[in-house]
Amino acid sequence: MRVAMIEWVRKTGNKVLICPEMTYQVDIMDELLIDPLPADVKSKVIKRDYWLPDEAASIYARAHSVISFECHSPIIAAANGTPMFYLRQPEDTIKGQMYYDLGLADWVFEIEETEGKQIADRLMENWDNYNKAERKLGKSMKKVANIYKASSGKIKLVTS
Repeated sequence: MRVAMIEWVRKTGNKVLICPEMTYQVDIMDELLIDPLPADVKSKVIKRDYWLPDEAASIYARAHSVISFECHSPIIAAANGTPMFYLRQPEDTIKGQMYYDLGLADWVFEIEETEGKQIADRLMENWDNYNKAERKLGKSMKKVANIYKASSGKIKLVTS
C-alpha cells in the first residue's frame, strides 16, 4: 500500500486519505503506514481516526479509488461507483472470493503473493484510463444487481 501511495502522490499530485476500517488499526497506522513514507508524500497524507460506514460511504463516493486491507471498504466503494482494490490477507475469510466471482480478480491482490509495484501499477492504470475502470466496475455492479434481482424474486411476500 505504501508503494501505491508514493506513486499516486508523485504522479498525480493528489492527496491520500488514510482511515482505518477497524478500531485496532488506529494505533498502528502511523508506525506501519505513515511514518515510513518519504517527506514529500507524507505532506499529502491526511489521517483520520476510525469512522462509521455511512461516513466512509460519503467519502468513497467522492474518491478516485479506494485501496483497503479490509473486505468491507471496497464493497462500500463499489456500491458508490468508485473503483477499488482489495489487499487480501491470508487470515481473511472466504468472503474475499466474491471479488473474483464478480470479475474483479485483477483488483484483488493476495498480499503475500504481491509486490507493492503491482498494486501501484494497477492504480496508475486506472488513473490513466478511468473511464475503463468505471465501465469495468459498472459491469460487475450490474452482475450484483442481477444476482440480487434473481435472489429476491424467490422470496414471496406473505400478506394477511
